[in-house]
Amino acid sequence: MSKYSKLTAAASLVAALAFAPAPALAGDATMARPDGPQLKINCRGSGCTGKWGIVEKGPGGSKNFKKLKAKYEGMGFSN
Repeated sequence: MSKYSKLTAAASLVAALAFAPAPALAGDATMARPDGPQLKINCRGSGCTGKWGIVEKGPGGSKNFKKLKAKYEGMGFSN
């Protein structure tokens, strides 16, 4: 492999990494209830997970993060 082709390959790799889409962050929250239970919500574009003794998985995205957070707020959890 010539010096020129190595530089071309390196430049192509850098360009590909620079324009690759980053993972979509939808939201994260750590919440607790006054009586002690704690909850963590982690949402990405690929899915949401709520953990508090049980693990609940669902669709991702910020819209679903807001729905999941509202659900747990209705159960008494707050930030």
